[in-house]
Amino acid sequence: MGPPREKDTWGRIPRTFIRLANDNSMPLAVQNRYISEADALTPDNLFEVFSVESGHAGFFRRPGEVVDILTQIG
Repeated sequence: MGPPREKDTWGRIPRTFIRLANDNSMPLAVQNRYISEADALTPDNLFEVFSVESGHAGFFRRPGEVVDILTQIG
C-alpha cells in the first residue's frame, strides 16, 4: 500500500506518522518508504514523524508513549 497518486486530492491536512520501530508486519524500511513517497508527493505538507520502540501492537503495548506523541501534535 502506498500513498494516493493524486496530490490535488490528498495531503492538505497536516500528517503525523508514528513509526513502530520493531514492527515485523510493516518493517521500518516500508514505513520509511511510505513516508518518503508521501512527502515527495506533497512536499509542502511533510509528515511529522515520531517513533515508538515496539512491534505491531505498539499502540496497545506502549500507550503512554503514544499518548505523549498525540498530545504534542496539532
